[in-house]
Amino acid sequence: MPPDQDPTSLNPSLAETATVIGITNLKSVGEQPAMLSNLAYSNTITNTNLSQQNAVANQQAMNELGISIVGKTVNKVSDLSPLEARASVDVLTDNALADEIASLRAVIQAFSSKAG
Repeated sequence: MPPDQDPTSLNPSLAETATVIGITNLKSVGEQPAMLSNLAYSNTITNTNLSQQNAVANQQAMNELGISIVGKTVNKVSDLSPLEARASVDVLTDNALADEIASLRAVIQAFSSKAG
């Protein structure tokens, strides 16, 4: 090809194609910051939504655990057999050591009030 000949002058559609490619490249380069900004904003929104969904799921799991604990506790208290009920009353009221300590304390208080 002679040096004074332009390759685009041989075929007019080649010149148009080069112009279109140049304009398209310029347009894509010009829009890139906005597209990246939109992508970053989209990622932020997605992460926020996922964190909120995780918080709600954790809250729901804790609520279900609380309901289960309350249900089992109520069931345990309301379904005591007579032997279990008597044993719990004995543990809370028939403690001989606690009665002895209370008696000794009363004697000490009686002697300390007469001395004073």
